[in-house]
Amino acid sequence: MQCPAEEKNTDGSCCGSVNSAGSIESSLLSSISGRKGSLENSISHSGSFQSPPIDFVKPSGITEDFEDDKARMIAELMENHAQVVTLSLVERSSLVQSIIRLSHHLPGCVIEQLLEDISRDKRDKKERADLRSHNKGQPNNSSSYAPRSRRRTTESCETCEEHKKYEGEQLSSTGMSKISGWSSAQNVKPLPLSRRRQSALLFVDISGFTKLSTILDVESFSNCINKYFEKIISQVASFGGDILKFAGDAMFCEWRESSNESCQTLDQCVLQAALCASAIVVTCSDYSPSLNRRLSRRRSSMLSSVGSSFRSSTISMSSVTGISDSSRSVVDEEGTPSKRGVSLNVKCGIGVGNIVGLHVGDHTSRREFLIIGDPIDQVATAEAAANHGEVYASPEATTLLAKLGTLQGDWESDVNDRRPTCLAVRMERFFQPRDEFSPCRDIGLPFGVQTLMQIFDDLDSSQLLWLKRMISLYVHPVVVSEESGSSSQVKHESDYERNIAAAELRNVFTCFISPKIDYRLFGDEEKDQKLFKLLNDIMAITTKHIDRAQGQLRQFMVDDKGVVIILTFGLRGSTFPNMIAKRAIPLIWSICHTLQDELGVKAAAGATFEQAYCGVVGGICRHEFAVLGPAVNLAARLMSPKHNSGVILVDKNVRLLTSEVFFRPLPAVKAKGYPDPVPIFQPMKSTEQETKWGHAKKNFAGRADEITQIMQVAKDLTLTAGIASKFLFVSAASGTGKSSLMVQATESVRAMVKRMKQKLIVTRYISNDGDSRIPFSLFRSIFKDLLRQIKHEDEASINSSNEGSKSSSRRGPTSKKASGQDQSDFDVQNEWDSLSLQSNSTKSSIMSTDATRFRFVCEELNAPPEFIEVVGRRLLGLNSSEGSTPGSKPPDLGKIVTFMADAFLRCTKNAELVLLALDDVHWMDEMSWKVVQAIFERGRNVLVLVGSRPPSTNPLTVDATFWSDLHSTYTEKDRYIEISLGPFSEADVRDMISFQLEIQVDEIDSSFWKNVFTISGGMPHYLKYVLETIKKNDLTVRLDNGLIGLKSSEDEDSKLGFKSVNELLLYRLDAIDASVRTTLHLAAVLGTEFDLIDAALSYEEMFSVTESDRFQSAMELCAHLDIAEKEGILEQVPVSTGHGQEVEFNDPVDEEDQLCLSFERLSAPPTGRNSHPLSSDNRRYRFTHDTWKTSILSVMLDGRKEEMHEQVAIVQEREYGSKAESEDDLELQIRVFKHWNSSGNFPKAADLAIKIGGQLVNLGLNTQAILLFDDVLDVLKEISSFDADKKLGGISSSIIETIDVSRLEYLIKLNIAKGKACCNAGQGERARDAYQSALDILDHAPCASEKEFDRSISFPIFSGLFVVLKMGVIQQEESKSFEKDLCRQFVEQARLNNDPVHYGRALAMQGETLARQGNFEEALETLDVIKSIYDIESQHAAICKAYGSDRVGQAFAHSVNWNQALGRTEAALATCKYIVEELVPKSDPKNVHNTMCLLYSVMVAMKDNGMALEVRDVILTRVVAPFNEYFGSGGGTPTKELWKPILMLLDLQGNQDKAIDNIDEYMEWASDDKNMIIKPAVLESAFGAFAITPTAIIGEICYYLDRRCKSVERRGVLFSSAISFMEKAVSNSEKIPYANMYAVKKLQEMKENM
Repeated sequence: MQCPAEEKNTDGSCCGSVNSAGSIESSLLSSISGRKGSLENSISHSGSFQSPPIDFVKPSGITEDFEDDKARMIAELMENHAQVVTLSLVERSSLVQSIIRLSHHLPGCVIEQLLEDISRDKRDKKERADLRSHNKGQPNNSSSYAPRSRRRTTESCETCEEHKKYEGEQLSSTGMSKISGWSSAQNVKPLPLSRRRQSALLFVDISGFTKLSTILDVESFSNCINKYFEKIISQVASFGGDILKFAGDAMFCEWRESSNESCQTLDQCVLQAALCASAIVVTCSDYSPSLNRRLSRRRSSMLSSVGSSFRSSTISMSSVTGISDSSRSVVDEEGTPSKRGVSLNVKCGIGVGNIVGLHVGDHTSRREFLIIGDPIDQVATAEAAANHGEVYASPEATTLLAKLGTLQGDWESDVNDRRPTCLAVRMERFFQPRDEFSPCRDIGLPFGVQTLMQIFDDLDSSQLLWLKRMISLYVHPVVVSEESGSSSQVKHESDYERNIAAAELRNVFTCFISPKIDYRLFGDEEKDQKLFKLLNDIMAITTKHIDRAQGQLRQFMVDDKGVVIILTFGLRGSTFPNMIAKRAIPLIWSICHTLQDELGVKAAAGATFEQAYCGVVGGICRHEFAVLGPAVNLAARLMSPKHNSGVILVDKNVRLLTSEVFFRPLPAVKAKGYPDPVPIFQPMKSTEQETKWGHAKKNFAGRADEITQIMQVAKDLTLTAGIASKFLFVSAASGTGKSSLMVQATESVRAMVKRMKQKLIVTRYISNDGDSRIPFSLFRSIFKDLLRQIKHEDEASINSSNEGSKSSSRRGPTSKKASGQDQSDFDVQNEWDSLSLQSNSTKSSIMSTDATRFRFVCEELNAPPEFIEVVGRRLLGLNSSEGSTPGSKPPDLGKIVTFMADAFLRCTKNAELVLLALDDVHWMDEMSWKVVQAIFERGRNVLVLVGSRPPSTNPLTVDATFWSDLHSTYTEKDRYIEISLGPFSEADVRDMISFQLEIQVDEIDSSFWKNVFTISGGMPHYLKYVLETIKKNDLTVRLDNGLIGLKSSEDEDSKLGFKSVNELLLYRLDAIDASVRTTLHLAAVLGTEFDLIDAALSYEEMFSVTESDRFQSAMELCAHLDIAEKEGILEQVPVSTGHGQEVEFNDPVDEEDQLCLSFERLSAPPTGRNSHPLSSDNRRYRFTHDTWKTSILSVMLDGRKEEMHEQVAIVQEREYGSKAESEDDLELQIRVFKHWNSSGNFPKAADLAIKIGGQLVNLGLNTQAILLFDDVLDVLKEISSFDADKKLGGISSSIIETIDVSRLEYLIKLNIAKGKACCNAGQGERARDAYQSALDILDHAPCASEKEFDRSISFPIFSGLFVVLKMGVIQQEESKSFEKDLCRQFVEQARLNNDPVHYGRALAMQGETLARQGNFEEALETLDVIKSIYDIESQHAAICKAYGSDRVGQAFAHSVNWNQALGRTEAALATCKYIVEELVPKSDPKNVHNTMCLLYSVMVAMKDNGMALEVRDVILTRVVAPFNEYFGSGGGTPTKELWKPILMLLDLQGNQDKAIDNIDEYMEWASDDKNMIIKPAVLESAFGAFAITPTAIIGEICYYLDRRCKSVERRGVLFSSAISFMEKAVSNSEKIPYANMYAVKKLQEMKENM
């Protein structure tokens, strides 16, 4: 068969190429005319024209010879309009590709007929033009581009013949004339349009998809079914068939008779169909899907080099064929039968006869192609007779097949008895053609890409646009929306990849409607035309009502079941809250009633709501959008006459989700895919409009006691000026109404205080799951709001938060008082923001930036100078226009906490009540908790209201002492109140029943409320649905006792409504355009809040936007974000420009002008933020609720998220990396880290974690550093959780065995860094586990023996294990073999490495080990070796970097103890002098921990030799003073808690015969039992190993205080304490020789001096 557009002429050319040069010329010129205007406009704005993305070689001239006139014309166009033509060709190419993709959803006959319309119109135009030329006497042959004369012959192609038969029945619409350049030559007839033909029909039915869909994830299922369909479709294509329809998991294929093709007689068509069917059952019967388990991206990151980019990633069919890690594989290997018995099977039925192809619908909304005729019933009967792997043919088809071949068996009897005949069973075929048959190809299958491209070469742009619009009418709206929504992007992926990416498993409402009409052909043209019109009217009514309800028509078809309409809700573009009750059920009623009223057609309908596969099914070149699953099969069954006599039937899920409708229960039915009979119901229209129960702002059922309690606390605080703050902790599991209670309580308090005519300030914060990693995450937000309250002293005092505001708040609210609203009415949407601190005005003219206001606050509150630069930038992220000051001191964390608390209290001091409402504090970071603690402890009239998940399951980062005080001291003082929410009480349930069902509480029978309580579990959400069901179904009855009870006590499933908030939000998301959803995917990956420029740069990186397209890309992104903002998904928040002012939101009308202006100003290459077209119009967006982000991320494939995270990380590292490192903004660094870690790029994430963690450790934030380290390690542990292999540090041994050297080094470094941080935080056991994990991994990894591996990386492992050993965490046997082996390995490895840094540390460790065993002489021998290699000036920094402190230098400090133990006092004092005069001065003064370790044994030796005051001065000068200088008094270091008792002891011992000014302070300190507890406890063993235990120091303090105390009673207490502590010191140091010797000696001296 010839191509429809290639109609032969007498000269052998095709009529489809008539005036091809002219059509191209007109296409290009029409595109140019429209393009030049827009380009000139762009040039006028930008000042220059940017080159298009595709470069063409400009012809040097057109004097050379060309092959034809077309080539000459193109050369001239390129010469004169190169850039414009290029852009036109790009647009044209995109349009052509779009048409080709859409054409794969249509049968070839429909494409053919649409192309005939275009050919016909072109012929008509030419004839009219020739006629006009003839009338004017001017033949149309003067132009060099004029085509040669063409004339049809009687031997024209089939299309031309059919044109004669069906003249006037073209498919073009009046809409064609509306396209530029098109005008129809005649009035086109409206639909329906029909064509008759004689055809062989093949019906292929597939089984096994339903079971497979219950086992596999969506991606794997999509791969399996489409791979299987491709096998079938390839067979149909090879035999020249045309796939007319997909019917779920089946398909109709046609072989059409043609008088112009010798191989297309009707009997040969039957033979081709039979051969095709036989080949299908051979290749596709008993098919076991190939499901190879895929390797996740994160795991592959460990096994391969750093990941590839998003844009270069490609997916092949073989690489994606598999199931996710979360699913169980149903097969082991290719071709191996499934363990669960899952296989796919096929059977076929063949028919033949007269078929009508009918086009129904309209020209603007939707069209469908129907097939009608007796062969449909024939194939249905034949298929029903077949089993799996069999082919049956109807008697009509068997008769024709016998003419061309030999049939086995008694087929004549089958024909005579009108029974189907079996033609094949799997590998065995029962017929044989008499002659060798070669199937005729390229007849019915949709045109190949190359063929279509050739046809489209002869079409101009208007014709292509019309063709796309016509094709789109036949395609499912989800596919059309995806195609239109993503048309702005260049599509690099294949159709297969696009289909896989779009496939989903989702909850879908599916309805089958069957109009009860006689759909068979009558053989009478008039009657048949009436049938065609009736079918078109049914289609028109259906589409009109579906469009009105915003549902989607899945399919309109005629099959053996009759006329079938399939409509859906829940797919992309048709998802709405409460859509079943408000849209779907009313739509079905409306369609059925309209069909009855207007057409007299009754209809039956079946509807279900359940999870189904939604996506494209079929092969690469022919497929359709489908919805598959057990629920879809059930809906079809409910529609069938066997169960439905003409009503609407629904399943249980639809019933439960439609409380406004009464349902009549019917007997359950058996259905495919359901093990038990399925309950069904008939919906009956409700006679009254019902309202939902419980509007939050007016009727808040339950929690009355809790709200009353909160209000009473607030009232007490309001009425009593200067009263101490109170802390109210609301603890509740997810779903118990914690957040709702807090909102309701906040409004109740606000209304109460307003009635009291008192001033109230409310500020709030909801923590996110990433906040625990960012120091002061809470106050990075709140503190900036506080800064905006600051004014100069000459201005009026700070207004209360519920007064009006002229400035924009974060959400931009206007106070109700200022706007004239009655504040007694509670607006749920503004319950927080209308009361927040953000509503106050700010003096932007003087203090226009957060940095300048911060400087003002620092000066006013006498904050340390270092706050202005280091703290503001590093911890709060405030950018100072003056730049940073080099060498700024590290922040004093204690002072920061105090400062933030003071600033908060200062800004809220004018209110009678301050409500600090914090939700989800289980995600709040440690430092934010400290500020909350300070506000609570220092504030007055402050109510701290916090909500959290139960701390038992979601541990808080709050200080343990403060948490303990809250539950003890503050509880006793009535300052701490804890409210634990649980399910509703029985009384609450009775009240809710009374309210919902409008009956009195005393009328409710106990069996009623007990039954309801049991079903709902007392959970408010489920309780509401239970009561709605009871009310709508009238399930209550007046019992014999006069009370109201239930009609039935059967325990029905109470699973109602959306399963989660995320699912509800997902339904709303799906209604948005595909391109906007893609942008929202990026937004979700960026985080809860993000800058517009960050989104734009990431958008460009992901889609490889070229320089010339940046402006267009920016405008497109802004449009997407505007839509998301209008939908309430995103909102804008103020963002600092860095130029000293807050950004005002631009008028949307002026947005394009602003972008054009910024684009015009570009002078540097557009690679950075400042040169971006949006740089002058940057905005900040955030999700209105975190669940939006969660819902978006939940539907994205892991691989997609990881790739997008990688692209965002690349951009942010490029834009923020240097800035973050230079300014030490931890938030920026952690932001980049988060994306690298989420991308699965282990090396990048590990490197950043080590760098950022080091900064956090230096700030004393060890706990948060540990969290970062664990974030990276947890990725590997999560991968390993799927493996049954041996675990090393929680990581599978199979991963360890396959990683390379670089990843091994990072893995070891991470564990070492974690171990150090744990040691600093006093978490000895976790430190031990981290170091041991590193050692185990090192021993197990094969690559550790490679030459490239840096052996020195492992040395800190030995040192760390030795430290935790000294801490007493590691228990070892008497022989101390663990310690000996550790030393031996370390010394040997360090010696081989030949690095004095590590060798010195190993020797120091060996000396300590020998000393711990009492071998002091041998220990001193190791010191001699150390002296020969140690040089503090060249090695100190390297040792500290590797081991945290100078462990080699500390060996000299340990030698003081060794000499003391051997009685060599002079040697010990000489070493003390060397340490004080040589080592300490040359050590890093900032590393005060190292200095304290050096001086600790010096302190003991010097005080016992009469030099207590001298060593006290050394400690003050070398330890305390540097710490205060660099870290402040509020900073932290492991030894800080020991400083006060050490200095106290030295003062008491050095001034035994002198008066001490601080003696009263010392006495008071000793009387507080809290000071007698060593914190952290690990210091006891750790510093006992350096000299003496801290407990011994406390014992000596008590002893010297006892000698000075004048009170006999008090002296007795102090002396008893001294003895007790010293005895404890003896006990604690049993395994530490020198510390034990010292404690025994001091205990004996004390007893002797009693």
